[in-house]
Amino acid sequence: MKFILPRKLSGDAEVRRIEMLFDSLPSSIVVALIGIFLCFLVLFENTGIDILKAWTAYMLSVLAVRVWIWHMFGNADRHSDGIHGWEWLFAAGALLTGLGWGALFGPLYPPATHPDAQMFIALMVVITAFTGTVFLALSNTTFWLFIIPTLFPAIAHYAAGLGRQAQWPITAAACCIAVFIIVQRTLYQAATTSLKRNTEIESLLAEQQGIFDSSPMGIVVIDNTQVIKCNLRFGELLGRRIQEITNSHINDHFVSATEAAQFLANNVDAFDHGHLAQGMYRLRRADGNQFWAELSGRRMAGGVTHSVWMVSDVTLRVAGERRSRPRTQQSPANAPGS
Repeated sequence: MKFILPRKLSGDAEVRRIEMLFDSLPSSIVVALIGIFLCFLVLFENTGIDILKAWTAYMLSVLAVRVWIWHMFGNADRHSDGIHGWEWLFAAGALLTGLGWGALFGPLYPPATHPDAQMFIALMVVITAFTGTVFLALSNTTFWLFIIPTLFPAIAHYAAGLGRQAQWPITAAACCIAVFIIVQRTLYQAATTSLKRNTEIESLLAEQQGIFDSSPMGIVVIDNTQVIKCNLRFGELLGRRIQEITNSHINDHFVSATEAAQFLANNVDAFDHGHLAQGMYRLRRADGNQFWAELSGRRMAGGVTHSVWMVSDVTLRVAGERRSRPRTQQSPANAPGS
């Protein structure tokens, strides 16, 4: 099976990858505690109590250290420059945990008179390796530092104890390791590809938001007649805060209901023909004053009722045009009323 490695992640994506790795730690700690408890119950009467207590104390201590690292990471400033140091700390904790699980095939391994306990230990190690593969998939380093000390003592045990008969257990173990590697690589590729895509989308959205906020023209997004979103400049034109405008109806900001109705009718006609809707209308500010505004908008891609509008104050331009025209001439084109 051929794997294509994803391109190197950006700094932000790397930070998010490590954050997701640490996010999985509480779940893996709970799973490990359950495994430690079950091993203690099964081995209580099948192995030396002193060494079992020492193993349990070791495992709990390692888990406590990993929880402390998780807590410190939660309070740390996460920058791309130092994020890999946290990954190595996480991997070190996984290595120490893996050594503990591997010890089940060392001095803790039940004697031959307890085959059921031996079978339980074998299954526990395999299940632990699989859950570790899932929880640690986001870090190649952590995966290998956990899986090697967890599984290789079992392989060495069967190879030394069964002699030629060990070929089938070793073959099965090799197949398990191959499956674990395939699962980890698949999860890693899927996660890193998703992270890269999401980071690019977030960067693009941030750029668009920057343009949206810094535009010298008012920008407003409308769903039918309801204002969904607007920028600071549009709020300045109306003399209102963005919070006041959001979720209001665009009709409420026109000087008259007639002009609002004309605005909506012109929009429907232009959008139905796939054209840009344009016109000059009188809008009312929060203090009651009115001004001429030029509005141009398009229906948003994939949206039947959503449209985005550019709004500018053209009061001075309209006034200049009126002064330069004969008195018999009408108001500006597409501008109802006066």
